[in-house]
Amino acid sequence: MSPANPPGATRRTGGAGGRPASGRTRDLDPDELAALEEQRDFLLASIADLEREHEAGDLSDEDAATLRDDYTARAAEVIRAIEDRKAAFAEARPPRSPLRVAVIAVAVVGFAALAGWAAAAAMGARKAGESASGGITVTQTLSQQANECSTKIMSDPVEAKDCLEGVLEEDPENAVALTWSAWQLSLISNQLEEPDRTVAQAQAAIRLEQAVASDPGYSYARAFRAIVAYRNGRYADAQQYLQEFRDNDPSTEAAQIIDQMDLEANIAAALAESDGAPADPGADTTTTAPATTDPAGN
Repeated sequence: MSPANPPGATRRTGGAGGRPASGRTRDLDPDELAALEEQRDFLLASIADLEREHEAGDLSDEDAATLRDDYTARAAEVIRAIEDRKAAFAEARPPRSPLRVAVIAVAVVGFAALAGWAAAAAMGARKAGESASGGITVTQTLSQQANECSTKIMSDPVEAKDCLEGVLEEDPENAVALTWSAWQLSLISNQLEEPDRTVAQAQAAIRLEQAVASDPGYSYARAFRAIVAYRNGRYADAQQYLQEFRDNDPSTEAAQIIDQMDLEANIAAALAESDGAPADPGADTTTTAPATTDPAGN
């Protein structure tokens, strides 16, 4: 596999996910953190490559499932180690002034409210089964089914999950279903206890990578990849993903969501707030789920 040649290339011996021994000095070592982030990216890329090789018939269902579970578990361990180190950096920083904390809190609330408003404004005018030009399709495609599933994420999350997973059973590489199931995982992750929270965050990131690989032109996959990275405190990644989103001729609707959420400014502010150190993982970066989706698959 490239970059993950199973099993040797990724089966390292540095503990669970390469997680180093605890210690205040090592927890505050930026090189240790950078190494963990590199390993996280490597594992996520390995999972994306695994899916492509499985689809090409180079891996059996059993081998693919075994490797997928292994990579996902190890990615979750690495992400936990990253979060531990980010927490150590946050504790070592001088305390923020009450005014600064209040300003940040207001910005977060405003970001969340604007996220929901922008999504509803951009997508609410169309219904599942209706094309971008206004025509009604006789039979829904799997992507249109996935869009319809996503409208239930807030009102009936269990049904939405089952619906999206049903689409993925028929088409494991469906970019729309991968994108919205990842978004749902990201939304629920903050409500979970460890280790489930970290696993959900890792799975959301993995599915968004798969969605982008499956359909590089699906704008919402790239948009949500940037948003989810921001939500998870991966601000440098979010900045890179946002640039890739802009470089790939995004749909007007997806671009409107990003612009109305002022994601670029929020990422820049978060990077400035970190002052060159890892971002505070305790910061609330919750966003609201879009109320409806664009069945045209932009």
